[in-house]
Amino acid sequence: MKLARALKNNLRRYPWSPLLNKTVEVYCFFRSVSKEAGNTDRAHTSPLMILVRPSPRLLVFTPAGPENERMKGSLLTQLVGSYSKPRWLIRHHRVTTPYGDDTFWRPEPEVLKDAQDDATRLAIAEQERAGLDVITDGEERRHRFDSYFLRFRGLDSTRLGQWSMDDRDMSFIQLDPALKGRLGRAYAPRVVGKVGWPGPTALEDLRFLKRHTSRPVKMTVLGPLTAAARLVNEFYADDEALGMDLASVINQELRVLDEEGADVLQLDEPDFHFRADQACRWGTRALDAALEGIRCTTAVHICYGYALIGKKQVNPRYARALEAIAASRAQQISLEYEQPGHEPDLLRHCGDKEVILGLLNLGSREVETPEHIARRLRDALEVVPAERLRAAPDCGMWFLPRDVAYAKLQALVAGAAMARESAT
Repeated sequence: MKLARALKNNLRRYPWSPLLNKTVEVYCFFRSVSKEAGNTDRAHTSPLMILVRPSPRLLVFTPAGPENERMKGSLLTQLVGSYSKPRWLIRHHRVTTPYGDDTFWRPEPEVLKDAQDDATRLAIAEQERAGLDVITDGEERRHRFDSYFLRFRGLDSTRLGQWSMDDRDMSFIQLDPALKGRLGRAYAPRVVGKVGWPGPTALEDLRFLKRHTSRPVKMTVLGPLTAAARLVNEFYADDEALGMDLASVINQELRVLDEEGADVLQLDEPDFHFRADQACRWGTRALDAALEGIRCTTAVHICYGYALIGKKQVNPRYARALEAIAASRAQQISLEYEQPGHEPDLLRHCGDKEVILGLLNLGSREVETPEHIARRLRDALEVVPAERLRAAPDCGMWFLPRDVAYAKLQALVAGAAMARESAT
């Protein structure tokens, strides 16, 4: 029974998880582990290899492959979420196009899915080639990180409402004037009834990702506070009531992804920073509700917004928002660090969480040196121990040219290796 349970749990995390719903033949090969001197454990047998036969095709499963050991290392490297989107896929300047406007995508509708699949394959391959430890799908299928998930029941996405910027503090960013004007005239789906889960949004994306890499995988999902902030609320008494219901809906999405075998699930919560008062008042409870029952590693990303929105400066309220996340059940905090110019003292506000440290300034096309990355990591190690420190870009990389994005990832991996070597 123990072996059967272990087999099912492990198969759930591999690309052939659909086998769990089929009749299969299982062949187990064991090795004998002898009792060693000074070892109080009894001699026992250990699974060496498991063969799974779903019809005539044979699959080989090795319980402890080297790729899965990557999750156990220190100073692991990963994307925050998105990778460079090719110019043949999107019109970068049209990222703020209204809902329902598909002119963001360059390919014709009949070939768009194929193009998105190819861009995803490319993103996965470049992450692996650069040497990242944890892989995402690059978010190549997403118009924006938020709108991709705004498909909840209870929304009217046809008759949009004007999106208010009144309660959002962005005083620490010198916003590009044109962007500021567009944000002031932005429209979003209206909440006209109780929100509900529409069914899986990112499940097929995760399955595609797992089919194309053997490394640990991360999926990103819109967080409840940010989701509430990106909608026009015409039904709930306040944003807190809307956010808590959204947390329950998002939890259903996360449970499906967890069951499918994601290694890391991350909630994207930039509005924890922009609406720090709400984050402190009810955001922590919303995170806990969204992450309830999730068994894989969980993370929350907080930032200053995409690098291209304007020049940034350190905001003292950022620490308060980090504390609100640190009080939640999330295991990791992914934070923007490099572009605003933060120093290691900020990391004390992350409590005992694992820290995914943003070390690539995406507001500049200049490629960081590995020595710079290593120095920033060594400084951070004065506050956060190596086993709890990770390395990443500041935020999403979708708008960067591919050659720049790839070179930055190479520097990140090389710098992490230098810091790792000096820390041992």
